[in-house]
Amino acid sequence: MAEEQTPPAGPDLTKGVASADFNGATLLGHVGDQDVLLVRSGSEIFAIDAHCSHYHGPLADGLVVGHSIRCPWHHACFDLRTGEA
Repeated sequence: MAEEQTPPAGPDLTKGVASADFNGATLLGHVGDQDVLLVRSGSEIFAIDAHCSHYHGPLADGLVVGHSIRCPWHHACFDLRTGEA
């Protein structure tokens, strides 16, 4: 049985995004078939993988603190500047 593939989330980020599209600190979108999370921290905007590298948790539901985001499932912390855990 073939695995069903879900379509990418949110807007196509290659087409650009207006700052008004942000309803908070994050905006979930995609580049090709890769889900990407845009995160606003102060006056800066960062782009990171939309899913936690540990359990594939949805980082769009995570907590943004300074220049980091925490996974909502197990609180792993990811640096917004580098994406590293």
